[in-house]
Amino acid sequence: MRRRRGGRRLGVVVASAAAVLLVAAGAGAVTYMKKDSASSPETGQAIDAAGNGDPAGESGLGAGPSGSASAGPSASGKPGATASKAGVGSAPGAPSIPPAAGKRWTIGFSEEFNGSSLDKTKLSPCFDWNTGDCTSTFNGGREHYQPSQVVVSGGTAKLIAAPLSPPYKSSACQGGSCTYKAGLVSTARPNADNGSKYLYSFTFGYVESRFKFPATQGFFTAFWMLPADPSYNYKTELDILEEMGDDPSTMYMTYHWDDRKESMHVNTGKKNNGKCAAKDYSKDFVRMGVDWEPDHISWYIDGVECARFTNAPAIEKGPMQLLMHMMVDNDWQRGWSVGLTDPTLTRQLEVDYIRVYQQTPA
Repeated sequence: MRRRRGGRRLGVVVASAAAVLLVAAGAGAVTYMKKDSASSPETGQAIDAAGNGDPAGESGLGAGPSGSASAGPSASGKPGATASKAGVGSAPGAPSIPPAAGKRWTIGFSEEFNGSSLDKTKLSPCFDWNTGDCTSTFNGGREHYQPSQVVVSGGTAKLIAAPLSPPYKSSACQGGSCTYKAGLVSTARPNADNGSKYLYSFTFGYVESRFKFPATQGFFTAFWMLPADPSYNYKTELDILEEMGDDPSTMYMTYHWDDRKESMHVNTGKKNNGKCAAKDYSKDFVRMGVDWEPDHISWYIDGVECARFTNAPAIEKGPMQLLMHMMVDNDWQRGWSVGLTDPTLTRQLEVDYIRVYQQTPA
């Protein structure tokens, strides 16, 4: 991977094989998506301008077990906020951005976390190169991802990062030892070496998640997309959000192309989010979205467009996958002297939903 801003690079380990893959990622690194016909009953549900679902459409649920989430945000119930959810089994409303002329939004993927355990037909608790023992950190962090760290209750998923004892041995982690366990969700293949398909992938659409992240130095929130390529040939990367825990006002948004040697950064330094406000986004749930279309990529915070990339030949044209997780004390953070100061802390990323909308003829 390419180094970027703070000198981040993405290092990923195939856990059961002791093989480490290094992928350049610039100011951030992220991965995601492909979909089976059985993995999302909401697929193809039409949304009109008022946000009403097609009566013929369906909807689904999801999410997972284990771990305590001390010092994290409340896990009880879904908070109110801007994107409406009428309740279990109801259709998500339309995105806040208009479709192109003659088009309408349809739901391609929706995980609302209305269940009591992770729906593994939709989301995997591991990254794309899982071969049986999940996966370890990106970018030289401290965390090993474990399914037990994804907890679903009260209509949200909690991705929990907590100290791990005894440590998990992995060449991907700092000093070859992962001292944290953490939660991750992705639409990657459940197992990379058994012929399983990506749980979901898509080409073009509007992606959005609503979540609450911790503003704690040393914890790093990531929501991103990579090509759905079983050979791990990730020529592009679309970072919807990378957030350094010490600074909850700067929401890093980036697109990488040309084997990730070229990058478009929405942010120019800290306290800058393009056309979007620079404020403390950790105080409540925030909606982060990206509209990936053949002629542009646009980033959104709470429905406000922050920036737009219009170099159409450079835009990824193949299917991509999704990924959301927290890292702990990675290279980028340490390079900026904002690494973890207290290795006893537990924090969580609380996720209300993850949705993908695509445009179809009206």
